[in-house]
Amino acid sequence: MTNDTKKTSFRDGMYGPTIILLIICLVISGALAATHQITAPQIEKINKETADAARMEVLPEADSFTPEAGELPEGVAEYYVADNGAGVVVTAQNKSFGGTITVMTGIDAKGAITGVKVTDHSDTPGLGTKAMDSGYLSQYQDLTALDDVDNIKKDSQVDQVTGATVSSNGIYGAVKYALAAYEEMGGIN
Repeated sequence: MTNDTKKTSFRDGMYGPTIILLIICLVISGALAATHQITAPQIEKINKETADAARMEVLPEADSFTPEAGELPEGVAEYYVADNGAGVVVTAQNKSFGGTITVMTGIDAKGAITGVKVTDHSDTPGLGTKAMDSGYLSQYQDLTALDDVDNIKKDSQVDQVTGATVSSNGIYGAVKYALAAYEEMGGIN
């Protein structure tokens, strides 16, 4: 009797490649987890510094900020009070052309807007982002209220960017949320 059957080695069988692939996946997953552990604090620090710089830009009289705890009004993502009593910075979100637009609004202790800045959006680059230019956003400065209307086209105090009406209206709505939050939250307390 002859034995023509070949003995298969571990690597040639079905289990060998599966185990090797499993080991590679475990090593890669461990490396990604370790990288995340190392970089997460740095990313958080950079994000905080960027947000603080944006807050200082819209409320330049402030020295530092403390977040308001508790439930926030509709459309408001963050409500920061200036530690020196200069005012508040409200981060509000609204629907825009490309999705959600995030807008930071500085409001002084008297209730007047000191600055507006778009911090996140998905709108079309070019025409849609013209509504986010600092020159356009400066029209909100010194306003203490907006007309009681549902659309920027109907407001007599601010203009829209032609061709970027939806983006202009998204910013307008976020600023309205910020002013309403200032009133509802009692200003700087």
